[in-house]
Amino acid sequence: MRYARDEARAWVRQTLRGYVTALYTPYTDGEIDIAKLRTNVERTLALPGVGGISVNTLHQEFWTFTPEERMRLVDTVLDTVAGRAPVVVGCTDPSARVAAAYARHAEASGADLVMVWPPYYGPRTPPGVRAFYEEVAAAVDIGMIVYSTTLSELSYYLAPDQVADLLHIPNVCAVQNTTLNLAQYAEMLRTVGSQISVATSLEEYFYFGRTVFPGVAADFMIGSSRPIFCQSAEKPHCGDFYAATMAGDLAEASEHLRRIMAIAADLQSRYFAQGFHHVALFKALAGLLGMETGGVRPPLAPPSREALMGCLEVLVAEGLVDRSTQPPRWALA
Repeated sequence: MRYARDEARAWVRQTLRGYVTALYTPYTDGEIDIAKLRTNVERTLALPGVGGISVNTLHQEFWTFTPEERMRLVDTVLDTVAGRAPVVVGCTDPSARVAAAYARHAEASGADLVMVWPPYYGPRTPPGVRAFYEEVAAAVDIGMIVYSTTLSELSYYLAPDQVADLLHIPNVCAVQNTTLNLAQYAEMLRTVGSQISVATSLEEYFYFGRTVFPGVAADFMIGSSRPIFCQSAEKPHCGDFYAATMAGDLAEASEHLRRIMAIAADLQSRYFAQGFHHVALFKALAGLLGMETGGVRPPLAPPSREALMGCLEVLVAEGLVDRSTQPPRWALA
């Protein structure tokens, strides 16, 4: 590991930059295709603005994997990245002992950080969630990012005061805040932003944080999927947005932000507003833009043809794909 346990917070602030972007899991005949996974890693790292990879996120369908698959996927990604960029490994599980086992594996395999959600099933209380995080963090030295969201698919909001209650744990080094509420995001920055990094996956919140909380807001975004389907090499909206924001060119950053938000409105944001990630649709869009996909596993199902073709029209109109582009066959099943 590149830092000591009590150095994790400083390491995150000094090291993470750009988008720490989600991956998509390719299947062949329902099984994870390791060769195609390596291809997706390379294609993701090559995207404009990408500065790292986030593994075993919602986008990657981690909850449909066996424990062996989760660990093999982590090993494959780390071997493919080979130290070229930071890798954050999701270790989420309702059981603290299982989450700790995943975190120990990630640490031993060479991950840079781990991400752990609050337990996503069963009765949960603030004291119980605190004890959950304490148990997982005690099992490893690697830095741990905690997750705060108001999306109903998790059904537990790790509020700013609860995150503050975790700061006695030295390797709790950041929080991913995905609340879709600027007031709540601002409160997280006010409450813990001077002590740990407060990151978001969305450009509009990143822009807000950088302008309203300069010197406090993080220099990176995490868990982002927009770099995959809101830009291309020829139209690097996300990469240009990040560069302009970090350079303090707010006029240029605003122009790119408006373009990204307009594209994402139909592709993604309307589902976030309903409280969930439309993972199957997002994966199909990634396939339209060059990622290997190969379907989804139950309980996911292919998106509706209407939703997918509507998104394809948006991508064509934005010049991100051409009219001849065909959706992945599995997505039209």
